[in-house]
Amino acid sequence: MENKRSMTNFANKRAYRLAEALLIAVMGIMLTACGTKAQIPNEYNYGDFSEYIKLADYKGIEYTKITGDVSEEEVRDYIDGRLSASDETEQINEGKVEADSIVNIDYVGSIDGVEFEGGTAQGADLDIANSGYIPGFAEGIIGHEVGETFDLHVTFPDDYGKEELQGKPAVFKTTINYLVIKKKAEFNDEWVKNNSDYSTTAEYEDFARKQIAEDKLSQAESNEKNEVFGKIVEASEVVKYPEKELASRTEQVKKIYMEYAKSSGMELDEFISSQMGMDTEQFNSMADESAKNTVKSELILHAIKNAESVETKQGGYEAFLSEMLENAGFTEESFKEQNGKTIAEYANENGMYTSYLYNEVMNKVMEYSVGK
Repeated sequence: MENKRSMTNFANKRAYRLAEALLIAVMGIMLTACGTKAQIPNEYNYGDFSEYIKLADYKGIEYTKITGDVSEEEVRDYIDGRLSASDETEQINEGKVEADSIVNIDYVGSIDGVEFEGGTAQGADLDIANSGYIPGFAEGIIGHEVGETFDLHVTFPDDYGKEELQGKPAVFKTTINYLVIKKKAEFNDEWVKNNSDYSTTAEYEDFARKQIAEDKLSQAESNEKNEVFGKIVEASEVVKYPEKELASRTEQVKKIYMEYAKSSGMELDEFISSQMGMDTEQFNSMADESAKNTVKSELILHAIKNAESVETKQGGYEAFLSEMLENAGFTEESFKEQNGKTIAEYANENGMYTSYLYNEVMNKVMEYSVGK
């Protein structure tokens, strides 16, 4: 059974943040190394960008300066996160389900005696207190015994993600296989030796502190650039949108949602209606607005690139992509095996040059910016 939380969260996203995410998120986890050559796109070849964008003053912009200071609480949270990966579980084959239990269950859901898609699972672990399932499902398991099979009667919420299930009463034939007991790993020298290159808890804490500081400074640099760029975008004004690039970006937005729909086994019209809560006119308006936001950002980047004579060369672009691959934890082979395409192929298909351009331009802009 698809839980209500995941369906609702997905529907609520509605992808309005697509244009902003293009420049900020840069899709670092979906990259590989250069097989075929990554192409610098033949776009925005305008000698005078003032015809298209009234560029804000990008020099002297103030931003919030973030330090790499690390608290003991952050160190503790870091270690706890690593410890949780070492937690062990134990199956208990007797006992009663309590409000704080974790149980392993099988269930088969039906409506009016007919099983429905997504309503069946075997060997599913369910945290009663944090299930994310529809109201009444987890609560209805409380008090039942391990090994017991019973009918669980629930009603799908009126706002459930699948329209055909909204408000429908359902019966789930449920079997409790066993209770799950988690054994928390203990932070001691033995754990450190078995799970790291260090020997003592003190050494590991020092490592954690340094790692957190590095991560915070790296994230701070990204956040600072985003803050400055956001101010430039807000203060700049589009004079007119270049037809070629606007049409291309609008088509890219629609292509993304066609792929979402296909992966969900739906036609686009059905997908935007059931998952996004839109009709075709609203969807087209959203796609157009997202494309305009993207083009505005790209116009700003290219205008600053020209004004500051920022160089974006083929070698630099390929090095940028390779670094992103490394940071994402992939090798060339592992990514291609997992995703079926190289970084160059992915970059060419998904406009990754904009991410490289953003990085180079904002490195220059930050030289003029003032941290407070």
